[in-house]
Amino acid sequence: MKKHIVYLLSIACLALSACKSQRPTTLNQSQNSSTLTAHDTLVIMSYNVENFFDPEDDPTRFDDDFTPEGVYHWTLPRMMNKARRLARVITSAGGRVRPDIVGLCEVEGLQATNVLANETGLSNKYVAYKSIAYPTPDGRGIGVAILYDAQRVELIGSYPIFVSKPDSGLHTRDVLYAKFRLRTTSDTVHVMMNHWPSKYSGAKESVWKRNHVAARVRHSCDSLLSINRNAQIVLLGDFNDTADCEAITDILGARTLTNVGHLLNLSADTQDFSYRYKGRWQTIDHIIVSQGTCHVSRPKFSVFRAPYLLEDDDLYPGQKPKRTYIGRRYNYSVDNLGGYSDHLPVLVKIPM
Repeated sequence: MKKHIVYLLSIACLALSACKSQRPTTLNQSQNSSTLTAHDTLVIMSYNVENFFDPEDDPTRFDDDFTPEGVYHWTLPRMMNKARRLARVITSAGGRVRPDIVGLCEVEGLQATNVLANETGLSNKYVAYKSIAYPTPDGRGIGVAILYDAQRVELIGSYPIFVSKPDSGLHTRDVLYAKFRLRTTSDTVHVMMNHWPSKYSGAKESVWKRNHVAARVRHSCDSLLSINRNAQIVLLGDFNDTADCEAITDILGARTLTNVGHLLNLSADTQDFSYRYKGRWQTIDHIIVSQGTCHVSRPKFSVFRAPYLLEDDDLYPGQKPKRTYIGRRYNYSVDNLGGYSDHLPVLVKIPM
């Protein structure tokens, strides 16, 4: 209860400052979406990078499998290979510009995130990525993180939103909240990075877990919108369910632009998918925004589907994401460097 009260006070303070600095939501007469430049567009990427561990054994976590002596024989060279591959994806996913903000799922804390940001060539004299991550309740030490280009956006504040329910046995990853200000326009954006509970224990058996997290996230959004109804909110991450599930549509209240509501699921009507399960493509990696992000035009959602991120599926017709391991076997692929992830990254471009 104490942690919950502190969190509510934090979100109220950050939202109040956003209300004071928020730009008007009307578009200038001389400006339209066709004249927007890269400097007027905020590019946000979400990527489940699949088990991006550092190889050190944490005695307080169940991360033994991803150590040199573990079943995956996870070594520093393999970690660096994966880090450089992820950097390649981030560098090319946004087209001519690198994403301003990158949300990551399945990262083992700041050590792994900092390697990606600082030791792969991802940052240069034009882009300066910094990291945000907090300790996670997840037993393996896997959580969410955010990279942001400090030359393009200013971090105003961040904290983890506690969504576990220990009295019911739910110890799940926190939602990472971060508030940014775009340096070129002074727009304020609230980002919530999610990785909701999986269906590992069964889809029906685990639905209450995702519903519970959805309710907590909805409460956070409502708190921001009650202070500033034009607040620009972006929810992203791996929600471990499709856009038509109860947790997203009914509890979180995220639908499409054709429906009335505060939250809009930009990935709800896409025909491009980010995840393949038993030969069937679907999207469980969502980007959901508030109405305030649409004051110029509708933000554009896309899936980054570069050929190098895919390989032939041996069990089903077609291709699948090129993951780092196939079972417990390291996926050497054609270049002997392993794969990328079992998810494809998704992006949103928000005109400011």
